[in-house]
Formats: sequence, C-alpha cells, structure tokens
Amino acid sequence: MFQNLITNSIRYKSPERTPRVQIKTFKNQQDIHLVFSDNGIGFNMELVKDKIFRLHQKFHHHPESRGIGLYLTHAQITSLGGSISVKSQVDVGTVFSIVFKPR
Repeated sequence: MFQNLITNSIRYKSPERTPRVQIKTFKNQQDIHLVFSDNGIGFNMELVKDKIFRLHQKFHHHPESRGIGLYLTHAQITSLGGSISVKSQVDVGTVFSIVFKPR
C-alpha cells in the first residue's frame, strides 16, 4: 500500500521543480499516523471529491495510470482498521494521511 503512494509521488512529479517526497510517522495516545506528502502536480480536490478512492478513477493523463492504485490502497488500509484522507492542490502537491488504531 505504501509503495503505491510513493510510486504516485514519483510518477506525478512536477516538471517545474525537483521532486520531493516526505514520509512522516508519529504516535499519539490514541492513534498511529503516517503522512505521505509530495510537491508534485497535485489535483483539483473540488473535481475529484469523493471519487478519489473509487475503482477506475483517473485524474491525470499518464500512460501508466490505471485508476486502480488508490482504490487498492484504500481497501488495504480500511481492511486493517485504518483510515486514509487526502489533501491536494494543483501545481502544489498532495498529502495522504493514514491513521491506525493500535491493537
């Protein structure tokens, strides 16, 4: 699941700047957090809204885009009892936040 987020960060890098991918983890009293961020091409959150984790949803015209990766990532995380959210801006980048409850 993490491989897909990292691959997407590299695949959808901006041609305008040096790619940056950052992965942070932290734990608070209730949750374990993983945050994946990049400075890639991003996407318009208003247009994708609740479609981001649906099957066969594509937001860029990249030859390797299949619209399956984020669907599978979401399915894997939720099957483990976690949640995933996303924030993105066109030409700024994307941040995926994953939260797991400790078992």
